[in-house]
Amino acid sequence: MQGHQDFALSERGRGQARRLAGWLSAQGIGWDHAYTSPLVRARETAEIVCELTGHAAPEPEGDLSELAAGTLEGLDRGQMAERFPLFLQKRITEIGDFAEYGGESYDAVQIRARRLLERLETKHRAAQSRLLLVGHGGFNFQLLKLIICLPVPQICIVRMSNCGATLVHMRERRGTFMGELVWHVPVDLMGSASGEGSSAVFR
Repeated sequence: MQGHQDFALSERGRGQARRLAGWLSAQGIGWDHAYTSPLVRARETAEIVCELTGHAAPEPEGDLSELAAGTLEGLDRGQMAERFPLFLQKRITEIGDFAEYGGESYDAVQIRARRLLERLETKHRAAQSRLLLVGHGGFNFQLLKLIICLPVPQICIVRMSNCGATLVHMRERRGTFMGELVWHVPVDLMGSASGEGSSAVFR
């Protein structure tokens, strides 16, 4: 459970970031502004992607940080089972809230996601800018729900894998500005580091 602990990328992670960069380039996907969580593992991913695709360095954005998991952070599944067995026994309707472990509550994360979305809309909506956001599975999942679902469900299953890519188009729909999920691609489908061997279906 990484949470706010600041681990660097492994060599495998750097390789995945290079593979993502190659795939984005091969698909002709670009952006006007890039933002990254300040945590090292996300920041390094964003820097690799921006450098290899020829884009400007990403700006740090604190609200893209991973969910804070309190005393669960740094523990693997076995350690959690030993020290906090009730956590692993929670029903799916009870997960996503780490307040009892000294981390973020579900409601606090929703407030953070809404704050980030409103700030980005204020700054970039009029110019119809394309944005690259590099964050973490837990928070990215909460942000995605907020963008594409009304009302926002507590429970929704979307696999957020390392270096996966998700494209969301934001547009007005019957008087409401919201997102449309266009595609969601795991790194395993992205071909080689140059993008060779991947499909062009996502252009």
